[in-house]
Amino acid sequence: MTNPENREKIEQELAQARRSQADGNEGKARVCARRAAGWAIELHLAATGAGIDSSSALDQIKHLAGLQGYPEQVYQVLHHLTVKMEKDSLDSDAYYPIEGVDLVAEAAWLVETLLGAG
Repeated sequence: MTNPENREKIEQELAQARRSQADGNEGKARVCARRAAGWAIELHLAATGAGIDSSSALDQIKHLAGLQGYPEQVYQVLHHLTVKMEKDSLDSDAYYPIEGVDLVAEAAWLVETLLGAG
């Protein structure tokens, strides 16, 4: 797959994340945001020669988090992408446990940071 095709796939996943977020489906938005970030990390690491043999978004995120030399905000976003959703014991809806974090916006920022403007 060429870089424009990869970038289109990432942008489509971010668009799905935004739609899910707008629909109030934070769990799906988180999954889509994480997947888009994972694909961007995979492309970035392949270009730098530091790639890993895994297509798992979570593996890509954790691998990049273990590398040195990135701005602190990158590591913060990577951490946010690995935090698990929680469920309130009185409510069956899952929620993100860190207030004030927009995972979709952070994933989009990470994509731009790692791959540049598309």
